[in-house]
Amino acid sequence: MKLSNSIPMTALAIALLAGAQATAATISAGDVVTVGDRYGNVFTPTPVAGDSNGLYRNLTIRINGTTNVNVSAGLFVLDFREGTSDWEQFETFCLQPNVYLQPFSNPYQAISLGAGAYATASAAIGELYGRFRDAVVNDRTAAAFQVALWELAYDSGRNLGAGNFQLTYLGSDVAATANSWLAAIDGTGPRANLLALVSNPNLADRQDLLVEDVPEPGTLGLLVAGVLAGVGLRRRASVAHG
Repeated sequence: MKLSNSIPMTALAIALLAGAQATAATISAGDVVTVGDRYGNVFTPTPVAGDSNGLYRNLTIRINGTTNVNVSAGLFVLDFREGTSDWEQFETFCLQPNVYLQPFSNPYQAISLGAGAYATASAAIGELYGRFRDAVVNDRTAAAFQVALWELAYDSGRNLGAGNFQLTYLGSDVAATANSWLAAIDGTGPRANLLALVSNPNLADRQDLLVEDVPEPGTLGLLVAGVLAGVGLRRRASVAHG
């Protein structure tokens, strides 16, 4: 690749460094955290224009082919802290369609999505996140992402009209979007590194939460150093070869 056709490497390094500073509060594998809803609003605090209720929709789903449940499906904004540290907000989706979000069953431990109960579905969920998480921009796409996630995590198939997890109204725009995303997952797309926040598995009201495994600032710092080293090598090579 020619440097003239690429992003300036110094600009990339600055962007990475800024990212390192912006990710000071992250959840990593092995962390034990307390989860809460300090502001009393578990959905996006500032709704998108036209979505007055925030990034979610109220839907009816069917569990195990028999039980209809009214749910709010979308993007949750909660709070976490380790020990007595300051509270920090984080974004999350629920992994279990048949369990209420509250009460929170603290403490939660962060584990790799592929290391626990979601190991079989972890690759597909990682690709769903890698392909479509950035498309969550309104109530429809937030609800569709949550529905697709539930289908992958709770069911062995990818049919919203059959199996252990079903969406009762398949003619909705949420169903259409979720189905299109599920159909696109073929093992070739980008795959995010994800964690599950899990609590006591013996609790019937336990709700597992999905979060992204973001590199710690120290890891990003090493990446920046590598980029800068690469810049130096490429500049020397350009001089040597004229």
